[in-house]
Amino acid sequence: MSGLYKAEILGQEFTLKGDLEPHLLEQVTNLLRDKIKEIEQQLPGANKVHISVLAALNIAYDYFLLKEELEKTVNILETKSHQWIAKLEAGFPGQSSTEV
Repeated sequence: MSGLYKAEILGQEFTLKGDLEPHLLEQVTNLLRDKIKEIEQQLPGANKVHISVLAALNIAYDYFLLKEELEKTVNILETKSHQWIAKLEAGFPGQSSTEV
């Protein structure tokens, strides 16, 4: 769904346009606002640029941690599925996995 979404962040209004559902754009905006609030509480008096960059770095860091965890999980699942396929094929000699 393509459309416009207005978001207010650090006192500035942004108009976002994209293919994301409005409720997802709202969730993304709320995530950013929450990170900004968290950093503002830890660094009172910091300027908006520093706060914005630190929020972006925090979100990027969380993203990479989750991406790394997902890649590990996918690797484990691929290894386990190959092991199970090998066990199944051993139980049905003479048939390839494409015949099952």
